[in-house]
Amino acid sequence: MFIDQKKPKDFDCGYNLDLMIAALPRIKDDQERIKYAKRAVGLIKQSHPTWVDENGKSEAAWEYFFELAEYDMNEIGIKSPFASGEDDDAQ
Repeated sequence: MFIDQKKPKDFDCGYNLDLMIAALPRIKDDQERIKYAKRAVGLIKQSHPTWVDENGKSEAAWEYFFELAEYDMNEIGIKSPFASGEDDDAQ
């Protein structure tokens, strides 16, 4: 009856970040999935403000986002803007 809960992988972001990352593969629309991933990275950036530079960009947040996932983000079309040379507009 209750959802089996474990301790969150990141105590600063909490269990909601775990749920957001777990939900990504179930989002069918590619653009919606990318937008949702950027929201998750935005949560990481808010919870870890020392990782964010003066321009609001954070390579560390994106790397951490990929570490937390229990699957390959590239397989579902999620790429780090730092690896692809795009702009980090996750905020």
